[in-house]
Amino acid sequence: MPGGAVLRRMTPRVSYLPADHKTDRPNLVVVTGSLASLVVDAGASPAHARQLLDAMGEQGLQPLRYAALTHWHWDHVFGLAALGVPGLAHEETRRHVAHQAALDWSDEALDRRVADGSEIGFCRDMIKLELPDRSGLVIRPPEVTYRDSLKVHLGDITVQAVHVGGDHGEDCSFVYVPEERVLILGDCLGADLYGGPPAYTGDGLFALLDKLEAFEADWYLSGHGEPNSRDAFMDYVRPLRLVGELVVSHGRDRERIAAGFERQAGRPMNDDDWWDAEAFMVGLERGRG
Repeated sequence: MPGGAVLRRMTPRVSYLPADHKTDRPNLVVVTGSLASLVVDAGASPAHARQLLDAMGEQGLQPLRYAALTHWHWDHVFGLAALGVPGLAHEETRRHVAHQAALDWSDEALDRRVADGSEIGFCRDMIKLELPDRSGLVIRPPEVTYRDSLKVHLGDITVQAVHVGGDHGEDCSFVYVPEERVLILGDCLGADLYGGPPAYTGDGLFALLDKLEAFEADWYLSGHGEPNSRDAFMDYVRPLRLVGELVVSHGRDRERIAAGFERQAGRPMNDDDWWDAEAFMVGLERGRG
């Protein structure tokens, strides 16, 4: 497993332990105030969580007091017990994590869940890499929940967890740090990965983008990406929204989608745009446009 990683600074009071794609570890973001620190997401394993704690200690940050979970997926929650602090999450996130805590996580059980469609092959493979031995794994549900939002004061800095939903998970939240003008997205902009090919829906994405764009932020960080300035973030979400609108309007008519995109965006669609378009088409076919 990766070792010796260090926190990278986004702003004076927001740092992050970078994602590691070898086992699908997400970014772990630390917000440090004058009294305490809060981490956004708990890590993919106890080892991942301990790596974060070691990195915080090396930088002399204020003690960790809370872990805010952005959603229930394994790579964001399996390290919570090892952090040793209360977990904060949307009420649906807690429900999902409590369900996970009752499951059998042996190789055989994981393989069965992939076969019956309740788990994804990619997640199964990454779990086996990140946690070869899961015999002692403790999955701890978060203790503090909210329905719409939750505000935490860390002394001279505030953290706001806001439920936004979306296709990736109905429980998805983002975390906003107004004093630092940072928006921590988790995986809320991701597609629905369960139930077949990846899927986006207009109903799921457009309202989410409206919520994100309403917040005043200078920096954005997704669960598995690099920090983006506001301009770079908008450069990403504009074509995503446009592709979705065109698919909702034209279905699988690829020629009309391509023509409409080039006319409005001023460039041809690239491979990423077509991936998004296909995900929207899957969403339409599931009757969730």
